[in-house]
Amino acid sequence: APLCTSCNDCLAINPVMFVYNDNNQAVIADIAAGTYAQLVEAAEICPSRCIHPGKPLNPGEPNLDDLMQRAAAFN
Repeated sequence: APLCTSCNDCLAINPVMFVYNDNNQAVIADIAAGTYAQLVEAAEICPSRCIHPGKPLNPGEPNLDDLMQRAAAFN
């Protein structure tokens, strides 16, 4: 994402779901490699607020109501 500060916070949560591109900007490489909970957590700690969780891929993931409420501030 162009606003990414390369802080590494999202990669610390899941280095398979998030990777750096050629411009040293974190991007989602494989959304299926992580959980919606990890995506929401990454959005919450991102200093540039450039992670937008959207909707969960797995409708069976635990605590989705809570996670979707938390994600709403970033979508």
